[in-house]
Amino acid sequence: MDCTDFDALVSFMIVHQPIPALPVVCGSGEGSAYEEAVASSHDLLANCIRFQMLHAENLSGADMDAMREAKETLLSKLHHNISAVVSPTPSAISDCQLEACYALFCSTARAYQVLYPSLPDLRVRGMDSVCCRDLVHAKTLAHTHAREGMFETCAYDMQLACCKKSSYRDLIRAAVEQQREGPGI
Repeated sequence: MDCTDFDALVSFMIVHQPIPALPVVCGSGEGSAYEEAVASSHDLLANCIRFQMLHAENLSGADMDAMREAKETLLSKLHHNISAVVSPTPSAISDCQLEACYALFCSTARAYQVLYPSLPDLRVRGMDSVCCRDLVHAKTLAHTHAREGMFETCAYDMQLACCKKSSYRDLIRAAVEQQREGPGI
């Protein structure tokens, strides 16, 4: 498989997991030059997926099956939990519901990340820490738009008018709507 095909496969896998890009705290530098920075959870996940694919021969078929099952269970639980927070009616998602769903995205992202060779410490910043046009915003917007075509039209249309000027909160709201409308996985 050439590099372009490999990257396309990784992108495909990220689009098909329902967790939007989250602002993850990461470190840069060492000693007195150490600074905290923010990275996209999707970039970390992409690197984990690449590593696992490149080293898949080190895992048994049973280990791979167990990991796949654990991932599916996590994502199904996320869908179920978000559905429990937001009603299946077309009512608007309240700020309180949105915060609860964001917390679910964060906890699921942590649990999902641990299923790959990585550190179990995944600290995520709040929604208000993401500005329009930064990396996490751009990745979330792209993820939301990529997932739009995955859902059939429902009884009430899901109008996700997300654009570069949409707040990160609006993008997370769109991701929650997709969870409410879609299959979850």
